[in-house]
Amino acid sequence: MKFLAPTALWFALALPAVVVFYLLRRKRVTRVVPSTLLWQRFLAETQASAPLQRLRHNWLLLLQLLLLALLVLALARPYFSGTEPVGKLMVVVLDASASMQATDETPNRFERARREALALVDGLNAGKGGQMVVLVAGSNAEVRQSSTSEKAALRRAIEGARVTDSQTRLAEALRVAETLIRDKPEAEIHLFSDGAVPELSEFETRDLRLVFHRVGTRARNAGIVAFDVKPNPEDPSKRALFLNVANVHSQPIDARLELSFEGQIVDTKTLRLDATNSTPVVFLASQSRDGVFTAKLVVDDDLAADNQASVVSLLPQPVHVRLVTKGNRFLEKALAAAGPNVETTVVAQLADADAKD
Repeated sequence: MKFLAPTALWFALALPAVVVFYLLRRKRVTRVVPSTLLWQRFLAETQASAPLQRLRHNWLLLLQLLLLALLVLALARPYFSGTEPVGKLMVVVLDASASMQATDETPNRFERARREALALVDGLNAGKGGQMVVLVAGSNAEVRQSSTSEKAALRRAIEGARVTDSQTRLAEALRVAETLIRDKPEAEIHLFSDGAVPELSEFETRDLRLVFHRVGTRARNAGIVAFDVKPNPEDPSKRALFLNVANVHSQPIDARLELSFEGQIVDTKTLRLDATNSTPVVFLASQSRDGVFTAKLVVDDDLAADNQASVVSLLPQPVHVRLVTKGNRFLEKALAAAGPNVETTVVAQLADADAKD
């Protein structure tokens, strides 16, 4: 036991003072007796033991001393110091990138990671101060639940996480987690991911207390990794569409690539995708109006999120050029060779140009 105001214990000196004052107080009762001869010896013995005799069975005095002692103790403000249980802090990082939608796990990798993270919550020793933080690494690093020992809140955070169709900000999430466990020697980071992130290599050389929970049993996947559209320099009436299709599987994969414009299929190619390699594909398609080209990879793999891509294609707009010159055949020929979308008007002076406006 310790005291916040130990100087108040000096008031305990009042306890013996109460006893002294009680002893000094005399209670005399007047009695009429015929003689004091027989009382001399009795009075001598009584006076010798009277102080102690008066303390026997005096419950009122004991009650007064007890109340005074409690008052002094209250003024001293006692408290008990103890060690607060400090439990382990666990930072859960869920990878919510597109690759976590792969169906080599049932029903997919992300749901498998979610189940394992919920099992980690069930094993949290909240009674000994154990706490947990939930981070989700999707298109950005999001703190779904700050540090808490409330298992219901942790379950809600994990169950409310959603997988995305984008790349992951896993490195950013790990940096946040690293900050959270700093100066906490018992803290750990639990990463639930398929490991399809090259950024993880920068954390391998760090002294990071990282527990990696890998999900995913195989990597049978092919996908569209690049898609662009440009004017066809040989035929201005057509558009050139450039695609790059990658196969990350250790075996070749057969696939079919369909190109559509505004929902209508305009071309199809059959592909033989080499193992762990990428294949460039070029389409030439006519376009009469602005619209969207969509490429769809028809293939039997574990991830459908990267099997389709779209690009907006806008027809070139005419460029109006007004050339003010009294005669410059070289410049006129250069503008004429710029393309069919360049419309050139030649005037002799600015006054003529203003008149045409």
